[in-house]
Amino acid sequence: MWYNVGMFLEILLKILSIFLLTGIGYAAYKIHLVPQDALRTLNAYVLNIAVPCLVLQSMQRNEINDRVFNDIVWSLAAFAIVTLVLSGIAILVLRSIKSIPEEDKGIYEMQIAFTNCGFMGYPLTTVLFGKYALFLAIIMNIVFTTAVYSVGVVMLLHKKGEKLFTMKLMVRMLSLPFVASIAGLIIFITGFHFPLFIDDTLSLVAATVSPVAMFIVGINLSNSKIREIMSPRNLVLCAVSLIAVPALTLGIDLLLPVSNLVLVIHVFLMAMPSAAITTVLCHRYNKNAKLAAEGVASTTFFSLGTLALWTFFLTELFL
Repeated sequence: MWYNVGMFLEILLKILSIFLLTGIGYAAYKIHLVPQDALRTLNAYVLNIAVPCLVLQSMQRNEINDRVFNDIVWSLAAFAIVTLVLSGIAILVLRSIKSIPEEDKGIYEMQIAFTNCGFMGYPLTTVLFGKYALFLAIIMNIVFTTAVYSVGVVMLLHKKGEKLFTMKLMVRMLSLPFVASIAGLIIFITGFHFPLFIDDTLSLVAATVSPVAMFIVGINLSNSKIREIMSPRNLVLCAVSLIAVPALTLGIDLLLPVSNLVLVIHVFLMAMPSAAITTVLCHRYNKNAKLAAEGVASTTFFSLGTLALWTFFLTELFL
């Protein structure tokens, strides 16, 4: 009993510490501690430097035995299946809702299909489930990284009546994170390892992704109001992202021959709030970054409670 109470408090405090990074960005921008054009520079840093370093560093792998190989295969397969199912459902449902502005539908689609599985998922997975669980989370993030910079960008850029994956759209999809994800897959398949001094450098830069990305969200929120963050539409987003999405993930994983640990880590990552990188991508492609930041903030706030509940549920039933 005391262990469960301690675990509940531990995850609450960890999420709160990450969420406070948004508050720092908000306050810093409000009182002019950072320049008005800081967003462009910070976005360029995260997208073009920090995220590629995170991808390249995380896709290096160690020796693999039969158990680890099986976990790797099903981590990749399960995450890919759920991502495709979620993306398809989000597109079909949201594109049919006329009350949502056409230019905002792609943002909501991304926020439902993609969670903060890297920025928040890595530290929380390490604290709650250990180093091997973190390894599985990194493996799953291979699919996330590839999908968010391909399928996710299509969601943002695709217009009604336009063909999918046109040459014009493919050109706009090209970015350093997308190229890095392809390079990372090659690194993973071949087992290539960077020299230690390069790996250390990549790790140092990769560690800045989470704080800088959440800082960016805070700056975006500086022009938002509480009633906008807690709008009925965002509350629906919270219910879908934090309850329905992990529940669907659990249902699909129960049909697959995945180990209990893979199931737990997968559902846990899909129970994360909406991906903070959505806000960064909205800036890059001139979409409604303010709306994206509000969605990230609202789902992050309510995840304080839902993540603790999901962790307790998953641990009690499967570990």
